[in-house]
Amino acid sequence: MSSAASQPVRPAWYVDSSVVLRIAKEGSPLAWAWFAAAVAAGDTFVASRLMPVEVLRVLRNGGLDQATAEAVIDRFVLLSIDDALTDEALALGPALGASDALHVASALRLGTGAVILVTHDAQMARAALALGFDVRDPVADDPYHPAVVPQP
Repeated sequence: MSSAASQPVRPAWYVDSSVVLRIAKEGSPLAWAWFAAAVAAGDTFVASRLMPVEVLRVLRNGGLDQATAEAVIDRFVLLSIDDALTDEALALGPALGASDALHVASALRLGTGAVILVTHDAQMARAALALGFDVRDPVADDPYHPAVVPQP
């Protein structure tokens, strides 16, 4: 007999634009496989409302199809950006650019134990690790930019 208490808790993934872009552009078979497996498992995906802007602008500016990206983005719970969040991003100690600081501040609102932060951005990974996040990088197949954290 199985009970809810004996079922493993599926992770919630806070996914950065650097990974979503590689999934949407099908530029990383490993990232795509990770995402597909997590979708099939019923995992939860979270990102800042900044993520779709970053992803869709890159695709639009490059004249690339946005349909796959829109389908991927539809899987996400998107967190609002408000004045308090910008203040929280400004107050972060680790060195981060503006958009990375907004992503990390958004993830911090959920809590370091509530989400696994997924990024292919080395600076964001270092900051997130310093703040106590479990960090993953499924883009381990980029010949020019190796994974930013060792994979379990």
